[in-house]
Formats: sequence, C-alpha cells, structure tokens
Amino acid sequence: MGEVKEYVRMTLTELQELDRAKTIFLMAVSPIEVHGPHLPLGTDVFVAEEMLRRYQAALAEEYPDYTLVLLPSLYVGSDALPAKGSLSVPAPVMREVLLAYVKGLAAQGFRYLFLADNHGGPRHQLGMEVAARKAWKKYRFYLVNPFNLEFRLMVQHDPGFLRDCGLRPGSCGDDADAHAGTNETSLMLVASPDQVRENWSAVEASLPPPKVKAVSQLGKFFGFFSPALGKDMDHLAATLGWVSDPNMKPYMGAPGSASAEAGEAMLQARLKVAMDLFRRALAGEPLEIRPMLWGLKALHRLPE
Repeated sequence: MGEVKEYVRMTLTELQELDRAKTIFLMAVSPIEVHGPHLPLGTDVFVAEEMLRRYQAALAEEYPDYTLVLLPSLYVGSDALPAKGSLSVPAPVMREVLLAYVKGLAAQGFRYLFLADNHGGPRHQLGMEVAARKAWKKYRFYLVNPFNLEFRLMVQHDPGFLRDCGLRPGSCGDDADAHAGTNETSLMLVASPDQVRENWSAVEASLPPPKVKAVSQLGKFFGFFSPALGKDMDHLAATLGWVSDPNMKPYMGAPGSASAEAGEAMLQARLKVAMDLFRRALAGEPLEIRPMLWGLKALHRLPE
C-alpha cells in the first residue's frame, strides 16, 4: 500500500525528499452551510472527508508506489444556502485560494491536487473549474474536483450513473432532492452517523416550489442553440425557485427516506467516477470537466 502523510505534520526535509512525479495531494473543500434541522453545518465537509478516505484507499491500492499527502480540510465554498448560519465565500475568493495552493505546490515541483467536494452551488462549481483550467494552463498542474462531474450526472439522471448507484430520480441528489434530503442524509448516515440528529426520520419532506419562469423560458431559448446549456438553465430555474421562495425550508427532499445502504451505494458510484478522472490525470491526459452552467461561466464572478 502507498504511503500516506499529513502535510502539516511534515518537516521541510521530509517534504523535500518526496518524489515530485509520484506524490498526490488530497484535500476536502466545501462550505459551512445550513442543512435543515437534522444535519450539522459541516455536512458537506464531513461527506467530502469520507470521499477522501475512499480516494486514499483506492489510490493506495492501484498506485502503491505513489505517496499520498493529506492537506487540512478547507471549509471554504460559495453559493451556500442563503439561510442564517451559512458562511459563504465569494467564488472569485475561493478560486484564488485554490490557485494559491496550486502555485505553492507547483513551485515545489508537484503536479497533482485531487479534491473531494460535496457542494453543488453554481458559482462554487464554476469557480472550481475556472481554477482547475488556470492551474493547467499556467503550471501544467492537475487540480481535479470530481464532484463537478458527479453533480451533473446526479442532476441530469445519467442512466449509467443511476445504474451504478441503484438510486432513482428524487433520491439521487437531483433538483427534487437537492439539499439535506434523502441523498445527503443517506451520505451522512455512512460518513458520520453520530452527527445525524435523532429526529432525521421524522423530518417532513420539502417539496420543490415552481421554477423561476423567466429563467426556465430563457433555458428553452438557449436550448435551441445548445441543448446542454438549456438543461443547465432548467436546473438553475429550479434552484432559484427554491432559494427565492419566501417560505423556503433549509432543505430539499425527503430526509425520512434516507438509508445507510443508499448512502453507501452513492459513495461507491461517486468513487468510480473520481477514479476514472484520477487515472486519466496520472496518465498525463489533459482534463476539462464541464460543470453545470459552464456555458455561462462568467456567473461565478457575480457577488453573492
């Protein structure tokens, strides 16, 4: 099994001894965010840290001659749920923090930073991918966030992904199950069950409000020229319909339908997606992930 180290516990000498071509850095990145009455504010990071443990095991098994180095979890993310208690960071700030990490690692001769994330905020994902593409263009450095792809597969009901996780629309983290519902509660029942509040099974379902009509119509227009962007705009219309609802509940979906079995199935399906991306990076293939709303990537610059 490959060696695993913690960056903050290493000395300069130990850092200098690492094989630059065979060292992979790993880090969890997600915001502090309200997740209903039954999940903690750190839910996204706790789930991301569980994914990180799975990355670690899978990479160590498949690449035993590589050294894995864990960076401390970064509680930074944008487009957090607009509810009192959430702590959101503007996407350009998050982007620059990630690029600063990349700059520091690239200056030492390293090439890989693989991220674990569990947050689907539009500007968050766009800022992540902008950072990733700049990291490649400027440093030929791989900054890889698999959740930017996984989230698209979840929201758009990709047949292969749904087959892999065995979950159905409405319970797979899609628009009807977008936040602290069946999917995220299931994930937490695996990642950190002791932090799921005892009332989780009694939390009533939060039903999706109507989509924002103007955005939905704009999506149909864009769909004539770009079907992918049209689908993304439909997702945005659903998201805005929820967060702009004056009676918005701080969760979306049915927490009471969650199960550890569903959480485990989702984690395994996501790991499969992540490992495919990691293999491509380690083989030297340029990577470009297309997150939701990539056709409107300038949105990540808008203030929250």
